[in-house]
Amino acid sequence: MERAALLALLLCGGGPVLAAGPDVPDLRDLRVGMPVSEISPTGYTDLACREGPARPLAAWSEWRSCPADAAGRHAVGFAYADGTTRNGTRVAGHPARLTLLVGNDARVDGLVIETDDAVPLYLRKKGHLLGLQARGHWGEDGWACAEGKPTGDETPLGETFVKEECRKALGSRTVTVTRDLYGHQGADPRAFVSRTRIVVAATK
Repeated sequence: MERAALLALLLCGGGPVLAAGPDVPDLRDLRVGMPVSEISPTGYTDLACREGPARPLAAWSEWRSCPADAAGRHAVGFAYADGTTRNGTRVAGHPARLTLLVGNDARVDGLVIETDDAVPLYLRKKGHLLGLQARGHWGEDGWACAEGKPTGDETPLGETFVKEECRKALGSRTVTVTRDLYGHQGADPRAFVSRTRIVVAATK
């Protein structure tokens, strides 16, 4: 059932898609491991620190203004600029929240792609499908996946329950894809979880 829905989404969905293979950009012109200075100054907007006090950034070069985490990475949120996409910031047709992690060596240490929950129901319910698309675009083979079981009040939606984490090594970086699809016992049926989180990280 998921594969059929995925095919329909690939045929009808719009927006930039993820790149394929280990030697090409991870998203648009962004590739984990590249110098921040090589990121295009156009095509992106709403640059801001993800952690700490809200702080907008005028350019990628201001990444040092964002607080560093324990690993020394500075999290910069961003969106696609108007005119570069038809339907806002989407990845493979899914509304997405994007974060770039910049290391103290001024290189991109990581990229985080998360489906956006603050969207209409018909879009939110497809969130878990982005994980399948991500695995396909980075190559179907070589993934190590683990499946979780319901905990607490988590319950399948109909007969479907997804709590999955898949990892793959791509040379100098790794990709981790986490997918969730489930409901909550006794809760409003519209309060289901359907999401994907993709983390591309440099291997040190």
